Amino acid sequence: MVTILDTVSRTFKEFRFIPRLTPKGLSKDTIDFSTFMTKDAPDRRGTKLKLPVMSAAMQSVTGPEMAIALAQQGGIGVIFSSQPIDAEARMVRDVKRAKAGFVSQLEILNPESTIDDAIHLIESTGYNTIPVVDGTREKYGLLVGVLEGPVPNDAPRDGIVKDLMRPFQKQPLEAILNRTKGHTKSSDLIKTANDYIYFGETGVSLEAANRMMIENRRKYLPIVNPDGTLKFLVFRKDSEANTAFPNAVVDSNKRYLVAAAINTHDYSERAVELVMEGVDVLVIDASDGFSEYQADCITHIKREFPQIPVIAGNIISGEAFDYLAKLDIDGVKVGMGGGSICITQDQKGTGRGQATAVLEVARHRDEYHKKNGIYIPLTSDGGIVYPVDMSFAFAFGANAVMMGKFFAGCRESPGDVIDHKGQKMKAYWGEGSLKAKEWSGKRYGQVDFDEGVEGMAPYTGRAADNLSLAFAKIAATMISVGARNIGELQENAVVELISDASRIEGGVHDVIEVSSTRR
Repeated sequence: MVTILDTVSRTFKEFRFIPRLTPKGLSKDTIDFSTFMTKDAPDRRGTKLKLPVMSAAMQSVTGPEMAIALAQQGGIGVIFSSQPIDAEARMVRDVKRAKAGFVSQLEILNPESTIDDAIHLIESTGYNTIPVVDGTREKYGLLVGVLEGPVPNDAPRDGIVKDLMRPFQKQPLEAILNRTKGHTKSSDLIKTANDYIYFGETGVSLEAANRMMIENRRKYLPIVNPDGTLKFLVFRKDSEANTAFPNAVVDSNKRYLVAAAINTHDYSERAVELVMEGVDVLVIDASDGFSEYQADCITHIKREFPQIPVIAGNIISGEAFDYLAKLDIDGVKVGMGGGSICITQDQKGTGRGQATAVLEVARHRDEYHKKNGIYIPLTSDGGIVYPVDMSFAFAFGANAVMMGKFFAGCRESPGDVIDHKGQKMKAYWGEGSLKAKEWSGKRYGQVDFDEGVEGMAPYTGRAADNLSLAFAKIAATMISVGARNIGELQENAVVELISDASRIEGGVHDVIEVSSTRR
């Protein structure tokens, strides 16, 4: 016989915070929004965000530009998996190469490479500055010069790169190394015949590299190992960008953090390519994560790539959390059918109000933590339209929020700004929609009906501006609650259900609103 739960499925919009004592000194500038999006354990360092937001793994939301913009602000973008494996891997590579710092994943040329090879490489990568190395050495090889594009139109296509590159020395680099042997520090700037190269085992700080480029009026700075083999390339524009984004989240090589989605169908092949490109977190993208298919996916990834954090989901019950927690997951996404363009609840009758889902899963998470000493972060995915929804998601137990529509209208989302009846808009469609399936094929294992729709989102400008405004509002909420961080918000918050009449009273009423600048 069917089991009927004695509960009511609630949404964030049905609650209001009750103010608590605001202590002196608590302000927007003293609030700490940082949080772990994956578990922090002795055997595995957690992935920490400075701004607890993730952009949804959707075709119309997260490409490389959005992922870069979020990483610069302290959040993280999740590249969508509803595309060919090589295309998703290329997006991850683009984010990693865009880091404001030391570029380690470099395309290289050989002095004997043809000009035609160089042109194809420039066109395929979009990069004009390409190191030229002696390919006889290990890894990147001995640095001998740099090709600074664009290649002149009159350059013979069958010519060689050696004739066009900017050489770094008229004498062999080994001679310079031998001459300075025993006289250089563990890291030192050496002037060769034609340019500057930074040598060192311990490396150079990004600030020092930028200073060297400014002093010597260079746009880039090669960094090589003591034996002369290429290690990194630092670009001045990237270094300056790093100063502009003090909250940027980066990996150990100073590259932007990026997550990528995998599915429960081709995960074994897809994960290999994503890991090779340096992905920081793998996020399983499934409409229902409470399945043996997901268990198989998690088990495989954990066995093949134990160093890569895995976020499972989506789930909406404590029973599902208990099932996944036993599989050594690093995080879990909570939510089903709450997205603005998701129709799973209408089509299948499965789902739950987002507030209820987060509350129940968080309760089981906390019980698991108390029993096993392992804390698994939660990401609230869906049902978030306004900053106040984010505040409730955090208060109810989420460590981060994943959003689609919030970012779909931003400048950095894929697609062009279009005019719709005099209003600027951007296309926005669900991953379970017909449009998404036409692009990528079967995603959830069903092809007979849709679980999402196609629509439009108002154009809202830069993601950074939208996040700044949103977290100013969240900070104001936390100040009223007396919370210095998300953990204190969860401990201190007191909320109550509101009636329909109370909701009307809390908004604009009994007047004609002539103009508004509210956002």
